[in-house]
Amino acid sequence: MSSFYHSCRYLLFPLLITALLLGFLEHFQSHWQDWQQTILYMPYWLLGSATVIALQFNRSRLSYIGVLLLIFYSFSQNSSFSPKENELILIGGGLVISVFSFIKDRGLISVHSLLRLGVIFGCFILASLWIALLSRYSQQMLSLHQSYLPFLSASHFSRLPLYPIGIVLFVKLFWKSSLLQTSLGVTFLLWVLHFSAPNWLPLAVQLNVIALFFLSTVLIDSYFLAYRDELTGLPSRRALFNLSLSLGRKYTVAMVDIDHFKKFNDTYGHDVGDQVLKLVAAKLAQVTGGGKAFRYGGEEFTIVFPSKEIKRVFPHLDDVRESIEEYEIVLREAKRKGKEDKQASKKRTKKSPAKQRTVSVTVSIGCAQHQVDQSFEQCMKEADKALYKAKERGRNQVCS
Repeated sequence: MSSFYHSCRYLLFPLLITALLLGFLEHFQSHWQDWQQTILYMPYWLLGSATVIALQFNRSRLSYIGVLLLIFYSFSQNSSFSPKENELILIGGGLVISVFSFIKDRGLISVHSLLRLGVIFGCFILASLWIALLSRYSQQMLSLHQSYLPFLSASHFSRLPLYPIGIVLFVKLFWKSSLLQTSLGVTFLLWVLHFSAPNWLPLAVQLNVIALFFLSTVLIDSYFLAYRDELTGLPSRRALFNLSLSLGRKYTVAMVDIDHFKKFNDTYGHDVGDQVLKLVAAKLAQVTGGGKAFRYGGEEFTIVFPSKEIKRVFPHLDDVRESIEEYEIVLREAKRKGKEDKQASKKRTKKSPAKQRTVSVTVSIGCAQHQVDQSFEQCMKEADKALYKAKERGRNQVCS
């Protein structure tokens, strides 16, 4: 998956959908005013459910933020905050969301919970120190404001820590996108938006949007954990059998096996073996002819061609076999340790750089077309028999 496609999938598309949803809610605000009383209670149910589900799936960061948002919402419904308290909550909450984007999810009942509680308290202490600094050195801060940041209003200047925080958060989002990180980014944006434009959309509506984002994140992440192979990124065996339920009567199944993979793994090590698996998976994912590639297990892969006869898929399978055969894998040298290795590396720098070692792998492919009154598993067994035929005939070929 290219970095641009990855960013679109996990960052730009979710942000676009959230913006469209918020715009839709704002545009049709008059239509849901009759449901205002129900909407006011929805965050307790939606955000509460999102928090519990996130905790169940070990997304502790979303759980912590969900609890903090519920506490804030509960207090805001029963009392009003002074301007200083509002600034403290805004900056402290923004700090918590940002810091949580840099730490990992851990179990709620563990020593890490104390660390996270310490982070939360620390963020609000820093926010209170900033508010106290503004109040105590108001003249110096005013001079600094007028001299260096005259384009900012007084309220925006008091929220100055949020600017570098927001920049760092979104640089991290663009650098390494994921749905969970995007959830934190959306939460940060809506958090700042609520305090900057409190009359734009009710807090309850914004919290409902955050809760829906949390729920979507946990469910989609869980789906990918269940149906995607972590190493190769291909759909897993579970996804393969899930697809088999929707196939019609006409389809072709191909079983793919990396030739001499065990020997290759023993010779070059598991790191290079994983590199080979990723390469083969990437090539198989590019198969043409409407084929869908899956990792079946170990060094075996499966390609399904819905609504295709076996004679029509042969050229596509042969193309992908050739693309794997022609690709040369560059072997990285193992890291050397010790004084002798350092001296050896110094000597090598004086010489011309050594030629990089490369290796290549091949695959054998067996395919079978689905027959009348034949189950998907039986069709796979026929493809497996064809795979063994390809191996017996010398490997690196397609057989049926």
